[in-house]
Amino acid sequence: MFKKPVASLKSFSPLRSSDKRRLRDEILASFPELKEMESPIPDTPINTVITPEGLQSAKYTSYIEEPGTMYTDAEGTPLWFKISCSKKETLIVPSLYMLWKIPTLIPGLTTWNPVVDKLRNGADLMIPGIITSNTEIPEIEEGSLVVIRARGNRYPLAIGTMAVSGRVIASSRGTVPPKGKAVHVLHVHEDQLWTMGNKQNLPSDWASGPKPILGDEYESTDDEDGDATNEQQQDDIQELANSLEASTVVDVKGKGRAEMDDTPVTEACEQTELTIAVPAPIGSEAIAALSTAEVDQALSEALLQVLKFKITEANSKELLPMNASTLYSSYVLPNRSRGRAAEADIKKSSWKKLAKWLKAVEKQDQIKCKEIKGELFLLGVNWNHPQLKGYAGHKTVEMEAARQAKAEARVQADQQANRSDSKVLDVMEVYRPSSSSASLFENTNRNKDGYYTLQELRVILAEYFKEKNLADPKNQRIIKLDETLREALLKKGENVDRIPRDQTSDRLVGNMVLHHFIGYKGQPVKFVKGGVKSILITQEIRTGRKTVTKVSGLEHFMIDVDGFGQEIQVLCASSVAITPLVGASPKLNLREVMVQGPQLKNVTAVLQEKGVPKKHVEFLDKTSKKK
Repeated sequence: MFKKPVASLKSFSPLRSSDKRRLRDEILASFPELKEMESPIPDTPINTVITPEGLQSAKYTSYIEEPGTMYTDAEGTPLWFKISCSKKETLIVPSLYMLWKIPTLIPGLTTWNPVVDKLRNGADLMIPGIITSNTEIPEIEEGSLVVIRARGNRYPLAIGTMAVSGRVIASSRGTVPPKGKAVHVLHVHEDQLWTMGNKQNLPSDWASGPKPILGDEYESTDDEDGDATNEQQQDDIQELANSLEASTVVDVKGKGRAEMDDTPVTEACEQTELTIAVPAPIGSEAIAALSTAEVDQALSEALLQVLKFKITEANSKELLPMNASTLYSSYVLPNRSRGRAAEADIKKSSWKKLAKWLKAVEKQDQIKCKEIKGELFLLGVNWNHPQLKGYAGHKTVEMEAARQAKAEARVQADQQANRSDSKVLDVMEVYRPSSSSASLFENTNRNKDGYYTLQELRVILAEYFKEKNLADPKNQRIIKLDETLREALLKKGENVDRIPRDQTSDRLVGNMVLHHFIGYKGQPVKFVKGGVKSILITQEIRTGRKTVTKVSGLEHFMIDVDGFGQEIQVLCASSVAITPLVGASPKLNLREVMVQGPQLKNVTAVLQEKGVPKKHVEFLDKTSKKK
């Protein structure tokens, strides 16, 4: 969710005392174990830890267009964020900064250290990437919050929601692990939410065992540790191989599936690039590492892509000057080329440091930089530089991430549509023949006691006109009336021989009985005499300048009035009153919902979500001033 900077972020404002209490109550309701937990900070109540003094909030929209609310301390370090898990429910999620204060707040899963790097790049945690041997798998339900820890680290490095239940993962222990996602990652170490804070180091007691290097547990800068590291590496390769034994993996080059039943796993990993979330450990040959020259080339092309298509001459006045770290994290990294170049990192380049690289580019007369108060800023770009003018561009990591996000959104939308299909109301208006129009249906071999839609009636009339040759030869828009049509189309006492063709269907339904059906798809159809009664939304001013919104007619669409009132109360955060409908018969038991404030948009959204067609919702505004 925070792999890239948020699309929009409102200004932070301090929380009022009432809002702070409301947030604290929401946190305690979501995490009741906090009430019994000792404060991690001596002489500081747990309530002060979770909602400290100077708490601020701001609304944001993520780069994948998901809205939410962010809560930070007085220094701007994110502590909590709130997201919508449905139109009616929200989920309060602690940041890593809060989890590092209370590491046991949420149950967790353990993975290999290299997997964390993939999570930082925006990947979700897959089931084969979870360490199940000699590790307790908590019983977590699907959709619940879960933290992800690296092996040997007691503090969480990511948090997300379970894609499957913990029982599914635990059942794979000692067997072939099932495929698919285990955790939908929301927030991970070193993502954009984390960089908004003070970027603190892990607490000093972070290691729950031998301390591997945080970024990559297989690297070692000390020659004395080489043998131990190699042994550790081989153990982990074997453990990962055991977890994937006899499983089917996909060749990312599109050359089919590689069955690993007969081939040793470590050998198969060397022969095939895998699309699993668990990367091959450094030292195996699954993905050849980029050389220093290739890293330099990849970063140079990414910068050209940024200067050509992102920080253009047209928008440079708005974007520049730009902090070097922002340029690198928010522009250069997302604009690396797809494929192997996506692994390029400044630390693996010949420059090693960001400032050194940008100054080298500046010497080539591509950009202009300046150091201000110890920080390097990009001030300008040479748009006429030959390399920049001749660069054609490439497909970027950012484009691929956006494509995958859209594809996942489409899949989720289809799944949601399939799940909610049974909840969509089916509203139908039909007509039944009366005694005067019954002969028309008998003469066309139709059931005189049946129910017909307007479209079906037009077809019946057209067939009858053609069969009896009733169209005027000189003007096909005029229909000559025979005895059957006179009974079916004319009013009592009316005496005409011809009528326009476009009037025939309206005249026919005028001599029929209107019925309707309202129900859910798959429900037996039972028609009720009369037309569909619309839901009425009235907005008016009461008691001075207070605006209220009233809703009546919910019973006609089988909507539970009490349940509707509760939904509106939560959605609008306003008081709601339910009273008998004024003017209606007490026998009908019709009621009206009244909510404080102008809530037309929210009420309409809930009605549409329940399947009420827009044409059956009427709106009456009594707040406009009379002329």
